[in-house]
Amino acid sequence: MNRTSILCFLFFLLALSLVSTSCTSQCMQRQVRNSRTVVLDIGHHMGAPGACTPNGRHGGMMNECSWWYRNAGFVKQEIEKAGYICKVCNRGAAPRDPELAACARRAGVHQVNTPQPGAVYRSRHNPRRMAVGILSADYALDQKPACVVFLHHNSNSEHWQVYTKGGIYCNSVGIPLANAMVAELNGKLMNSRIPNGGEPVQPILRDDGRLGGGDWLNTCNDSWVPAAITEAVFLSNPQHAAWLAKPKNAELYARTVGRGIVRYLNNRR
Repeated sequence: MNRTSILCFLFFLLALSLVSTSCTSQCMQRQVRNSRTVVLDIGHHMGAPGACTPNGRHGGMMNECSWWYRNAGFVKQEIEKAGYICKVCNRGAAPRDPELAACARRAGVHQVNTPQPGAVYRSRHNPRRMAVGILSADYALDQKPACVVFLHHNSNSEHWQVYTKGGIYCNSVGIPLANAMVAELNGKLMNSRIPNGGEPVQPILRDDGRLGGGDWLNTCNDSWVPAAITEAVFLSNPQHAAWLAKPKNAELYARTVGRGIVRYLNNRR
């Protein structure tokens, strides 16, 4: 085989690879577009429950993991009421607290029982992605979802501090999802009900790939799945904490998150 023939053959292989990659991407995008399944992940795990109130002064002690165990079911109800399928997961074992365990059963929480919930794992779906908690993202991708939402809260300080610059973090294909959730939160809750000093929640693109939310979002992005992390309110903000501590407010907030997700699903293209 002469040099020209070799070059032509190599060019053919490259073109074939590009066409194959393009076809795979189009199939993945079509699958996501046609999916009617939403996956919610309750952030962190009971051994390391994430953001928390500095003390119990404003409505009692709270942490984001327990809070979302109590309230993720309301997000799910809004999604299912709109005719979609919703699955809820959390990495680690089920909570031992009877009340939280009952909430988990009602919401149908799937426990992603990782050997070490706080360890860094490599994604099965996209092996170049590694992060703490990435197996929750892998579970989500197993469901072939329309989108994934990681349920969290912020905590800006170990001391009480009025900090209001919350956001919905998202991957690049999840910008419309984040925009829909932000529109719902700003239109229905922020300032009108939650004291937020005139500061709206913002959509924030996170694609830095660090060993954290970046690669949860990036492994979803590699599979063309819109993904977002709710970081709209602060458990170290005394006004936010006092508001969220009331059960009727907690339900309203969770349902508003759910309606934001439905808003995205109903308007996607």
